[in-house]
Amino acid sequence: MSTDLPWRVLADPTAAWAAQPTFVLGQLLFVGLALVAGLHAWRSGAETRFIWVGALLAGTANDLIFMALPLVDNFWHAQGLVMLTPRLPLYIPCVYICFLYLPTVAARRWGLSRWRTIGLTGLAAVLFYAPFDIVGPPFLWWTWHDTDATLSARILGAPCSSTLWVLTFSGAFSGLVDWALRGVESVDRRVVVVGMARLLALCTLLMMVQMTALQQVDGGSPGFGALVVGLVIYGLVAVGGPRPVVPVGARSWLSWVLPAYFAVLLGLGITGTPETHRSAGVHQPLGACEVTWVDITGLSRQRYLCVTDYDEPFSLSCPDRPGANDAWYTVCGVADPERAAWVGGLAAVAAVGALVFGLLLGLRRRRDTGSA
Repeated sequence: MSTDLPWRVLADPTAAWAAQPTFVLGQLLFVGLALVAGLHAWRSGAETRFIWVGALLAGTANDLIFMALPLVDNFWHAQGLVMLTPRLPLYIPCVYICFLYLPTVAARRWGLSRWRTIGLTGLAAVLFYAPFDIVGPPFLWWTWHDTDATLSARILGAPCSSTLWVLTFSGAFSGLVDWALRGVESVDRRVVVVGMARLLALCTLLMMVQMTALQQVDGGSPGFGALVVGLVIYGLVAVGGPRPVVPVGARSWLSWVLPAYFAVLLGLGITGTPETHRSAGVHQPLGACEVTWVDITGLSRQRYLCVTDYDEPFSLSCPDRPGANDAWYTVCGVADPERAAWVGGLAAVAAVGALVFGLLLGLRRRRDTGSA
């Protein structure tokens, strides 16, 4: 891909709104929620501040790694209001903060064992991320590689591999956070330095180890079977072992914020019109249909997007479509013939997510006196 791309650090807000109004609101949602999470972290103590910064660093590093590796490079973010690189909008680090920090602190407040906390965090992160993963593609917040086998199995447009990645990455993050913080008397400089080093060095690696093992269920490329097995394993881990003996304390004020997050994404999905959206930026390069590469699982995929044969929720019939091998071009959204079912699925996911986070952050539990 050419490094000479017509990208801008700061977008024209008026033009951005005209092209992708839901994307503008989505970016503001995640930036705002990341700041709210930062306020919560600052007010709650050194441990939560460690988790917030760790989520920012480990998450951003993961995104940069996967954009840089040709064998994995299978997604392209839209041009945001603020761009850190030609392919990394500012709101993406905020997404990582939100889906790592909020599920982690929600699970940790229950005083569970390390493994139960890991299981609960992974499942909560899946619920948090799912509406975002469903809403983004039809409104062109990002585009997927058309023929990458790891993306072929999808639910409501979201690849099973993406959901499995959220589960395993957030689980790895939770475990490394617990390793750094459990049993320490104070979060001093040594705890922070060693803990952050582990997060940066091991979080993506531990996710890849889990993904590699789970995707064998589907013959080497993650699909429905791998996702189900992963969710079942995390569920069993979350409910196994001794019951907590530490009360969760007062209701967290975040319990009022999280339902609003789900409501906003649901509202964008219901009121937005994909066919009026267009995204000019970096996408899968266009080129000869017969040129193939391999993905990270060793399976074959087309190197370029074949303009005469693709199956993604966008159209190439935009006025500034470039020539072959050009990675910067405009895609236009298309109407979904199964929109009613899509909205129904999104509403169900958002409702479950709001309910679960309301319970995790809102309930006050009595002290348990025994173990299971």
